[in-house]
Amino acid sequence: MRTQLKSFHSFHWLIVWLVSAIFSLALAESQSTHHEMGVHPQVEALLQGEDIPDGIVFDIETLDKNALSGLAGYVSFQVKRLKQTFPDVDIAIVSHGVEEFALQKQAQQQYSKLHSNFSKLVDSEGVSVHVCGAVAGLGKLSKEDFPEFVSFSDSGMAQLNDYKAIGYRVITIHSLTDPERKSLFESPQEYLPAPQP
Repeated sequence: MRTQLKSFHSFHWLIVWLVSAIFSLALAESQSTHHEMGVHPQVEALLQGEDIPDGIVFDIETLDKNALSGLAGYVSFQVKRLKQTFPDVDIAIVSHGVEEFALQKQAQQQYSKLHSNFSKLVDSEGVSVHVCGAVAGLGKLSKEDFPEFVSFSDSGMAQLNDYKAIGYRVITIHSLTDPERKSLFESPQEYLPAPQP
């Protein structure tokens, strides 16, 4: 009887320990996600400032074909925070690195959450989403290869500069260095996703 009681207590403490460990992991994950969803420093500066911006453009340029999928929730959170404080401000997103390939029509099924997220930003928040034609051309893509909610710009850098020229504030989510950008254009096969059948 004592042996059974002892093993019952051992089993009980094992269950308590497991539940505590799972709870701790869940809490850590929750804090990590919350940290990732924090307000971008440049967005925070705009929110704390006294001026109302003429417009805001998010600059996203990476060598990672999956980056935009991972950044979509973060960018949406920034847009929502900005719209709470500046409801009438114009907002744009310029994606001009390898990540933009996730926005092509052929990737809609693979990146359905991303497409849904950005499509909602366009429809409900009036956000303009741009991709770079020069980068798209590296993968032999044209305007017709992207869904209607995506604006196809000849050059992502030129599009950013156009927004800057009319007074938009740039929020840099990720930007390539000059050597990385050069490498992308000189050896695109190293970075671009494999063509889909």
